[in-house]
Amino acid sequence: MLADDLKRARQQKELTLTAVSQQVDARYHVRMAPSMLSRYEHGYSISINHLFALAAFYQLRLDPLVQEFAKTGQRYLTR
Repeated sequence: MLADDLKRARQQKELTLTAVSQQVDARYHVRMAPSMLSRYEHGYSISINHLFALAAFYQLRLDPLVQEFAKTGQRYLTR
């Protein structure tokens, strides 16, 4: 699930939620609070801008998510 992938990727980089927030803002000009990042790691729905920025930052593939959305047509939850 995306929530697990986000948390795992952050932990592999040995970054805090605050560090990810600052680096994503600096690199992609997409602001998200550390508390929002925590919510994404716990299964809350994610905005498309945040999804793209985090996928680029962590180098995550979005193909499986796109395919799931095409099949279900439902808003994607991270869990």
